[in-house]
Amino acid sequence: IDKRILPPPHPQGRQCETVLEGETISCFVVGGEKRLWLPQVTHTVLRDFSLLQQINSVCDELHIYCSRCTADQLEILKVMGILPFSAPSCGLITKTDAERLCNALIYGGAYPPRCKKELTERSFKIYHECFGKCKGLFVPELYTSPNAACIQCMDCRLMYPTHKFVVHSHKAQENRTCHWGFDSANWRAYVLLGQDYTGKEEKSRLEQLLDEIKEKFDFANKYKRKSAFLVKPSL
Repeated sequence: IDKRILPPPHPQGRQCETVLEGETISCFVVGGEKRLWLPQVTHTVLRDFSLLQQINSVCDELHIYCSRCTADQLEILKVMGILPFSAPSCGLITKTDAERLCNALIYGGAYPPRCKKELTERSFKIYHECFGKCKGLFVPELYTSPNAACIQCMDCRLMYPTHKFVVHSHKAQENRTCHWGFDSANWRAYVLLGQDYTGKEEKSRLEQLLDEIKEKFDFANKYKRKSAFLVKPSL
């Protein structure tokens, strides 16, 4: 029997934790996608939105589907004390959709600060291709902390932190697209150098600058390890 066509040994997925808007949420990793315990998301990250109808309305607008956990997953949550033993079921939401939902509810009506004009003259163009795509200006001088607003949207001219810029867009939100595997904490993989830079020297200089910026505040050293792996040893 070809082992490649056998089902995974643990279809319920691996139980772990993830961080969403600064809150630690229990989840399962199924097929490479984190599936978060929905009640924990609504009771912590979305605690200011007491009306379930409001949350459901945004889910409908973004075409977000929340599944029910399996019997095995339900048992794991109960044994770990995350759910009471009397709970008949529990909803799960993918990390990707949880990011979209929280961004729409928490930041949909919020206006981040504008950037000072003199600082934009020293910035360089970047873009992302997530949830409708967006172009921006990265202001290196403003990237003073992981949550610093340092990217200016080219459309609305408002400032966003790196992890919020990658979920920001003014175009169609790709609401009918099946999104998978997104995590704003991995913004370093989503933020790319603007395509306007065609000069070899300028492009090389800015790519190096962007790499150096991405290495800042990379406490898990994921980007640094990746960069080191890609560098070929000199002969």
